[in-house]
Amino acid sequence: MGRQALGKGLEALIPLHGDVETTAAAYNKTPAEASISHIDVNPYQPRQAFDPRELDELAASIREKGIVQPVLIRPRPGGRFELVAGERRLRAAKLAGLAQIPVVIRDLKDSECLEIALIENIQRTDLNPMEEAKAYQRLITEFKLKQDEMGKKVGKDRSSVANTLRLLKLPTAVQNMLQKNLISEGHARALLSIADENMLGRLAEKIIRDGLSVRETERLATGLKPEILTKGKRIKKTEIKDPHTRQLEEELRRKLGTQVRVLPRNAQKGKIEIEYYSLEDLDRILSLLR
Repeated sequence: MGRQALGKGLEALIPLHGDVETTAAAYNKTPAEASISHIDVNPYQPRQAFDPRELDELAASIREKGIVQPVLIRPRPGGRFELVAGERRLRAAKLAGLAQIPVVIRDLKDSECLEIALIENIQRTDLNPMEEAKAYQRLITEFKLKQDEMGKKVGKDRSSVANTLRLLKLPTAVQNMLQKNLISEGHARALLSIADENMLGRLAEKIIRDGLSVRETERLATGLKPEILTKGKRIKKTEIKDPHTRQLEEELRRKLGTQVRVLPRNAQKGKIEIEYYSLEDLDRILSLLR
């Protein structure tokens, strides 16, 4: 199954070759280098959470091999710069103890900064669904983009963008559950069918407490009755998992951004179930696994 290209891609939006802008003429190499202490973080960065372990691994790679791909920055007043794309590399470079970092410098508008940061994260590290929804909302409210325009920029159809934006209708507590990967995007979509906010929140808690699958959540969300929420899911003795297995499941959920179950058959064998909620979601998971 071919993976759809995401919009124009960073290279088409911002060419990564050629001379640096005249506004930063002091950096006359391609790519240039800039002092890390002169680079401010991107206020339009949609990603809110960075895995400390992944940053440590990247920092170790940078110490050994250096930074292969420069970060993208734009010039700001007072001789400073603002990061546009590459925050993971910048953070890891700081951890690695670098004073300078390779950069490409471009004059960019605020809307372009958010657009590029959004596309970079979707293409390379996959935003959490809530982070993606909030980034879309900023493009709408701050830069007056329409849903179909956003879809073209990130390589998604309008309905996909609209479905992601619907996640913002969830109660804040449930949004936080999704942001922390305690529930999956499939769970969240099922919860959106519940009009009563209190019932919605209680079912979200039951998903976490009882390890409900998306299909089970969809079934419960249809014709939901209060007494259902007070009953625990009946768990077979063979389904009780040791702490190591539960830790593996949680790690896989964080890595893949979806519901994952590790089902041991005996001490040596078992199976792993990975849920996906659309063909686009399947492509995303396959890309991570590859």
